[in-house]
This record gives sequence, C-alpha cells and structure tokens, in this order.
Amino acid sequence: MAQQPDSNQYLEGKLQRTDLESFKWFKDNYNQYKPSMSVVEELVKFEKCSLLVVLGTWCSDSHELVPQLFKVADLVGWEKIELIGVDRKKQCSSVDIKPLNIEYVPLIMVFKDKKLIGKIIETTEQTIEEDLLKILGIH
Repeated sequence: MAQQPDSNQYLEGKLQRTDLESFKWFKDNYNQYKPSMSVVEELVKFEKCSLLVVLGTWCSDSHELVPQLFKVADLVGWEKIELIGVDRKKQCSSVDIKPLNIEYVPLIMVFKDKKLIGKIIETTEQTIEEDLLKILGIH
C-alpha cells in the first residue's frame, strides 16, 4: 500500500490524479461532494473541454475545490485534466508557470479547442459545476 503523505507535505511539478488520491483530504472531499445533477446534465451537453489546474497540495482552497472538480469531471466525462503542483511561493521548479502570473491557487483554466475560455481562481462564485457552466455557456 502506498504511504499516506503527510498533510504538510507538498507535491510540486506535473502531477497525476493518483498523486492527489494518496491524500486523505482528496478522498474525503471527493466522496463528500454532492454536485447539482441538473447542472451536471447541462454540462454534459457541451463539447468536452480540457482543464489545466495549478494547485497547492498544502492549500485549503485546493483541498476543497480540486476534489469537487474531479467529481464533476467524472460525472460529465471530462478526462483531459492537466495538474501542476506548486510550492508555497506558487512556483514550480520543473514546469515554467511564470507566464500564468499565479497569485492564488487553485487556478482552474478551461480550454476549448486549445483556446483559453475561462478561469476559476482560488474559489468559486457559486459551485464548481455552476461556475463551469457559466464559463462554457458564454462560449
């Protein structure tokens, strides 16, 4: 069995979902989140998009939002989610993220046809699924 990471430990660089699943906060928040199925059904109608998520495994906002995002993505059928972990200075030694000008994490960037169409930064206005629907509904 994989070793349970310390909650103060942070992962940096390109990550896989399985890296996050080793954290208790990811599993707990994923399992506890109950998205609005009516909004999820609306999201299914849109073409699949791809997401770039910059997160801190040390960050409470990332602990909350990223598992919720995966729960919604699983229900909608989105599979293209790229993850980049940053340190507490919001920097990453192995991936050049300087052009993203990151001040707050998580940063969820939504792409359609390889074009950035919207972002969710640090927290949602409503719920993760409603904010995604708003982004996709505009484009």
